[in-house]
Amino acid sequence: MMTKIRSLMVIISGLLLIVTTACGGPGTPGSSDPVRFYVGSSDGSIEHSIYLCELDPVNQQLSLIDSFPGASGSGYLDLTPNGLTLIATSGISLKGDEGHNSVASYRVDSENQSLELINRQSSQGRGNCHVQSSPDGKYVFAANYSSGHAVALPIDESGMLEPATSVVVGEGSGPNLNRQKSPHAHQVMMNPGGEFLLVPDLGTDKIMNYAFDSESGVLNPNPKQAFLNIEPGSGPRHLAFHPEKNLVYILSEMSSSVTACTFDPKSGVLEIISTSSIVEADFTGKLQAAAIRVHPNGKFVYASNRDDNSNLAVFSIESDGALKQTQIIRDIPYWPRDFNLTPDGAYLLVAGARANEIALYSVDKNTGALEKMNASIKVPAPTSIVFIP
Repeated sequence: MMTKIRSLMVIISGLLLIVTTACGGPGTPGSSDPVRFYVGSSDGSIEHSIYLCELDPVNQQLSLIDSFPGASGSGYLDLTPNGLTLIATSGISLKGDEGHNSVASYRVDSENQSLELINRQSSQGRGNCHVQSSPDGKYVFAANYSSGHAVALPIDESGMLEPATSVVVGEGSGPNLNRQKSPHAHQVMMNPGGEFLLVPDLGTDKIMNYAFDSESGVLNPNPKQAFLNIEPGSGPRHLAFHPEKNLVYILSEMSSSVTACTFDPKSGVLEIISTSSIVEADFTGKLQAAAIRVHPNGKFVYASNRDDNSNLAVFSIESDGALKQTQIIRDIPYWPRDFNLTPDGAYLLVAGARANEIALYSVDKNTGALEKMNASIKVPAPTSIVFIP
């Protein structure tokens, strides 16, 4: 009888172990399946500037799988909604269009996630620094920092990019004469419904707000709000939409602050709620914010600062959408140009562009707090991280 009881206890213990591994405790993933992701490198001197990597959540290890040529200086990447095409910024100029950069598209192999270059199209500007696919997968948008232009490019079902259907540029300047003499579009971010394109413009301290006609592919100033003014000299860089609520969080590079806003999905109008710093109150180093993300569960916001003391700030989202700073972590790879959360929200990867390193952190699902894991990989100048569905 005792032997049977012991055997039963062993079986139950084994089942509990399996459930614990699959479901995870606080800060652990809900799936034990490996997670693959692409990394874009801003090092224009290397031919292979896109990397395929993998996270093993069971052993909490990172590995480099492969690398791909075709788009020198592929700093920022995005996958189309169907996951079949990868879009990349590119420092390559096309023949006859030498004054501009380009956008590249790659066919994704569904079996092993290898990439095959499909084509390139002109970004219609200089300093192509960000790309995003529309929610319906029919258009790609690109931001050109140096020239201040944002552009809409059609993309067909095969992943072939077509010439631009619309090119827009910000207007004005900012008080910092070293960096704000002219418009500097730093990101293109479409709202989840696909009706509006928001463009943080570091040079003018504005969030340019465009209404998008998906039939013609034309961007026009939003008649309800052509732009949102941010604090002068703040230099808006990136923004992130809340996954469920009508909220937007705007990261300003030069002030290292996050501005929480409401967003009306019908009119596209933004209204400021509050602004929070991503560094300590007594911080005296250089302010140079880089990236911002909202946790998949919609409870937390993360933002990074570069330069003197690279850090990552964690915020909880209050009931009104405002932010409350809960953690600042400094033990991260130098110059955190980007970071991203795994789809289940259990881990966060930090890309230290000047450390040539990507490091792994666990995320406490109850508090959003980060804890560094003993896992990292070396990648030249990692600039963006995109997880593969």
